[in-house]
Amino acid sequence: MAEKRTMTLVNTIAQEIIRYIIEHKMMPGDQLPTEAESLSRFQVSRNTLREAFKILVARNILEIRQGAGTFISYRRGIPDDPLGLTFIYDDNRLVLDMLEVRLMFEPRVAELAAVYATEEQKQAIAKQADELERCIHAGDPYAQADSCFHRLIAEGSGNRVIGNLTHILNSSVSKNIEITLDVQRENNTIYYHRKILKAIQEGNMNHAQYFMMMHLNLLREFVLGKIEREENS
Repeated sequence: MAEKRTMTLVNTIAQEIIRYIIEHKMMPGDQLPTEAESLSRFQVSRNTLREAFKILVARNILEIRQGAGTFISYRRGIPDDPLGLTFIYDDNRLVLDMLEVRLMFEPRVAELAAVYATEEQKQAIAKQADELERCIHAGDPYAQADSCFHRLIAEGSGNRVIGNLTHILNSSVSKNIEITLDVQRENNTIYYHRKILKAIQEGNMNHAQYFMMMHLNLLREFVLGKIEREENS
C-alpha cells in the first residue's frame, strides 16, 4: 500500500512538472530549475523528485545531462518507435517506404524553411551542415548529425507540427545510411545538403524544394536498385 502511495505521488509530481513546463512555455533545449529549486517548489523528497524525472525522461519529455542539469527534450515527448517500425523486418522495403513518405513531405518543408527561417535558424542549419561534414570526413558515425540537419530545417519552416512529424520520419535516417552502406555520403549527402542550405540561406523556395527532392530521390533509387539486385541474385 505504501509503495502504491509513493508511485501515485511520483506520478502526480511528474504531472506537476509537465504543468510547469506548459505554464512557462518552455521549449526543447530549455533548462529546468535546479534540483534545489524544484524541491522547494514541489515540496517533496529528493527521491520522489528524481523518480518523477525518470518517468519524464522515459517519456522523452526531459533529458538529463550529467553535470549540466535537466532540459526539455528535443524528442518532444514522442515515443521512440511511434510507427511500430521495430516489427517490420524487411529493412530494404522499410527504408523504401520511409523514403517515399519523406518525398511527399520534406521537399515542401525545405520550401517553407526558405521562406520562414530566421537568420538565427539559418545559422544553426549551416553550423549543423559543417558538423555533418566533419563527422563524415573523420569517419565518425553521422546519423545523428544528419537527423539534426533535417530537424533544424523543419523547425525553420515555422510550423510546429512539422517539427514533430520530422522527428518521427527521421527515425529512418540511420537505416538509410546502413542500407546505402555510406556510398552516397559524398556525392549525395554532402553535395545536396550544401545545395539545400544555400537555397534556404538565399530564400530560394524553388531550389530548396528541388534539391531536397533530388537528395531523397537519389537515396530512393539506390535502395530500389539494391532490392532489384538482391531479388535477381
